[in-house]
Amino acid sequence: MKLLAFLILLFTTNLAFSQVQIVAEQDQERNLTLFAFNKEQIPYLIRIEFLKLENLESFDGRVVFGVANPGKSTLVKLRSIYVNVQTGFQYNTKLFKGNYQPSTFANPPYLIPVEEGTILSMRPLVAQILQKGSNSASGNYTGVVFYFEGPAAICAPRKGIVSEIKMDEIFTSSGPSVFDEENFVEIYHQDGTFSRLTGLLAHSAKVAVGETVFPGQILAESSLQAEQQLHHVKMIQSRWEMGEMDMAWVNFPVTIYASQQEVQTNTAASDLESSHPAEIISKEMDKKELKKISVK
Repeated sequence: MKLLAFLILLFTTNLAFSQVQIVAEQDQERNLTLFAFNKEQIPYLIRIEFLKLENLESFDGRVVFGVANPGKSTLVKLRSIYVNVQTGFQYNTKLFKGNYQPSTFANPPYLIPVEEGTILSMRPLVAQILQKGSNSASGNYTGVVFYFEGPAAICAPRKGIVSEIKMDEIFTSSGPSVFDEENFVEIYHQDGTFSRLTGLLAHSAKVAVGETVFPGQILAESSLQAEQQLHHVKMIQSRWEMGEMDMAWVNFPVTIYASQQEVQTNTAASDLESSHPAEIISKEMDKKELKKISVK
């Protein structure tokens, strides 16, 4: 029997509608359990660092990573050392959008996020970072940009849940440094990775936050990049990686399917044709989802 729920902490990130509650509940033996209540459709990773534990011990150590799945999730359990002694604790938290799943990342193939049959070229986007104590800059892979001559529908490269949308900006950039200022649709995938399609036409979104989308499904419309006089879309894949001290947000290249072959997004290519083969579309979908699409 639980005696009381005595602590409620509310965390919000800078993402629209992003909200996670943490609640601590104590039982008759004064053991404590921290629960997370997540109102969103995607999980959040929570880093908990215990600064002080009074008559409590954590079998998982002073720093604990827990996952707040949609709905209610157990984060960590603290055992009371002495039943008749008062308990107390202090801790800090950090909230990370998505989940960290190192064991499930298998580099699945992606569709080119442009409607089927489009002829296009691509080049990797590289952010130049000045090395400390040096005048030279090294390039870090950021994403890939696809160019094509006319307007085209922008499609989901993989199955996932729409985690964030921005559609009110007229400006589009030519480089990787101002992605957050562009219109975009972001998708969270089941393996803990994200795909962000950016540089989209203002107010052209065909999907909503929280919606499950399937490979090849139309998300929005392309926009014209003034410097190139071509329509384009930028695609960025990201995930959390465990660093020495904390989590690190990493962009990484992927394998895309184009012109009946597999191509890496960290290489430049031209005269590619966007294709959406059924075997790639169906790879992450269950029978019910496949039947739903076939009915349409």
